Amino acid sequence: MTGFSKLLPVQKFRAAINRRKAGAKVQSRDLPGSSSSLGLTHADPPIPSPWGLPVEIQIQIFGYCGTADYLPLRLVCRPFNELLTRHEHEIVRQYLRQRRHGTLPSPIDNERTYTRNPEDDVLLLSDLFPPSKSARGGHLYTFRYLNGLRQRQKQSSKLCYYLADRIMDRFVQAEPIFLRTSFPSKKPERTALMKRGKASLWFHLAPIMYYILYYLESYMSARRENTNMLLREYEAGRLTVPIALRTRQQMYHDIQMRILQNPPFTNTTALLATHHCMHLLVSYIRYTMGSETEIDDSWISSLLTVAPFGRIVEFFSAEIGDGGNQRMQRKDFMYNFHRDMTAHRKDHMNSVIFAMAQASPAQLFNTSWTLHRLSPLHHGKDCETLLNNPTALKVYATRLRDQLTGDVLAGLHATATTAENDVLSKAGALKNCQWLPISTESLSNGHATFPGILITLEYENITYKAALLAGPEADAESRPDGQREGSTSLPLLMTKFPSALRQTFLSFLSANFDTYCSTLHLPSSFLCSGMESFIESLRGAGSRTTTSDDIVEEVVKDLQLTLAFSQSIAPALRSLNVNVSRTSLNQFLSVNSGRSKGRTLKQKLRSPFIPNLTSYLETHLAMKLDLDGSAQTQGAERHVRLSKVACAAFALGIDGRMKLTVADQLDDDEGISPAQQACEILLQATIRKAVIGNQAAT
Repeated sequence: MTGFSKLLPVQKFRAAINRRKAGAKVQSRDLPGSSSSLGLTHADPPIPSPWGLPVEIQIQIFGYCGTADYLPLRLVCRPFNELLTRHEHEIVRQYLRQRRHGTLPSPIDNERTYTRNPEDDVLLLSDLFPPSKSARGGHLYTFRYLNGLRQRQKQSSKLCYYLADRIMDRFVQAEPIFLRTSFPSKKPERTALMKRGKASLWFHLAPIMYYILYYLESYMSARRENTNMLLREYEAGRLTVPIALRTRQQMYHDIQMRILQNPPFTNTTALLATHHCMHLLVSYIRYTMGSETEIDDSWISSLLTVAPFGRIVEFFSAEIGDGGNQRMQRKDFMYNFHRDMTAHRKDHMNSVIFAMAQASPAQLFNTSWTLHRLSPLHHGKDCETLLNNPTALKVYATRLRDQLTGDVLAGLHATATTAENDVLSKAGALKNCQWLPISTESLSNGHATFPGILITLEYENITYKAALLAGPEADAESRPDGQREGSTSLPLLMTKFPSALRQTFLSFLSANFDTYCSTLHLPSSFLCSGMESFIESLRGAGSRTTTSDDIVEEVVKDLQLTLAFSQSIAPALRSLNVNVSRTSLNQFLSVNSGRSKGRTLKQKLRSPFIPNLTSYLETHLAMKLDLDGSAQTQGAERHVRLSKVACAAFALGIDGRMKLTVADQLDDDEGISPAQQACEILLQATIRKAVIGNQAAT
């Protein structure tokens, strides 16, 4: 009896609900107006209105809501959820008509003009990113499409705000005198000026940022479509050879050209505005990183293309400290960006279609190296060569990683020393060990360079590098005379390691390749010849706009020579620095000293810099020197030697240390800077010096 009394109210309530549904169905049949325009059929009866209104009016009401309101409205009640689900297409169309003043998105063309009014931003944004086409015809107007527009608008607006903040911050740092004279003691007026400047820049950058976002998303979509097309060709057997890196870059270049040759970039004003805004964005990414930081353009291009605007907004937000702990924001940005890059590198389709990733020769520049000489690396007859052999490189990368992390059997590797543990504890845990072949073609002008292997050890807090290089005339399939089978000749080893890690790496090479390694000591004569070849390469790079003297001054700048004295003749004087200013450098290159008159024909073919400098030191400082060893003297001159040459472009020492610096300056018609060409010549001379030393030792 008790259970029946409890169930009776429930049954009454259920009967009341059924009567209400039946009455709503009868009432809906008598509603005026046709429902065919809303897509209703007899199979889909109209949903009862919570307000007792026709469906057409409800759709108009929901069309006035914001894009962020539709998800909460679906959670209010079942009628709202069913109404929003069934009439999603009509509600989205009604919303767009309200925001677009009665129109719907259409393909963009040059005849349409867009205003900069904040309420009209959806016009340009929805025309640049129209809804997807349905398989049955028409377009798919969905809440997801509106949410995509909203996310694009938020990211673009945030990026414009951060960029405006960086511009005004740089203006304050660059124009302190103007601010002090204009507002001597009125700090509120300075603050108001900053706010007005940010608001004005924000207002003018917003529509242009939509064009940049459209370009980046179109480029990424075209790249995916191109990869899918190549994958179908590969599966059909019409693509048998993996596509080389240079061909891949040409494909991407053609994709970019096709995007720029179609609307909206056929409009000259839109194209120029997008170009200037993109240049502004990239320049302020460099500026935010700092002038002393080595920035690789490939890093910036990955930041723009892997996750367009998403990671850039995180980058500026972390740098400005907008929204919390700045240190944690920077850490989260680096983690997210590294995760994106790792997922992109491990994409299976890219590894199938495209050839193995190669290191660029530019990665050898802007880094200080310690030079070593290596005997041929013996790896067995089962492996013909290490160069361009991805399987072998992966095997040795795994072995090196296991040795560094201690993940090998006991007794098969040397015990780590205390100093090594101290150094590596500051570096953090080893995250990645990678061996990549160095590209044998310079991407800037296509001329052949030196083959080799670039080894990268990526720790949590720092990245270490090493490079094994062969001569420019070396070939992956050829073998020098006298070299045993199953070995590869890579005579020059360059390391960027701390001493403890360097010793571990050299022990790994000796154990796995049966090779002998020694420090490459460079004589003073090589320092002189390398410096002269570098300068002569710059002097031959003149163009119609710049003379050879201007190029030498711009690249070399101030030249510093370090003279080392023998302890037997100068116990208290170890070294002496001779500085040649950039204004005096060309004078030493053009003036023929009296000492140079008695030189032989072979000596006259060389650069006059060293003889002129030697004559100058003898005349003005009473120092009779033989820097390059051409005089073959037996007196006091042999107790003074040139120990180091350093300038803005390179540094070279007899202790086996070298640094080659390449900056973006004075590009010639072929697209390669004179500094890069001169650095490659100097590096090739160093490789030949290591080869000659090996042959002499043999």
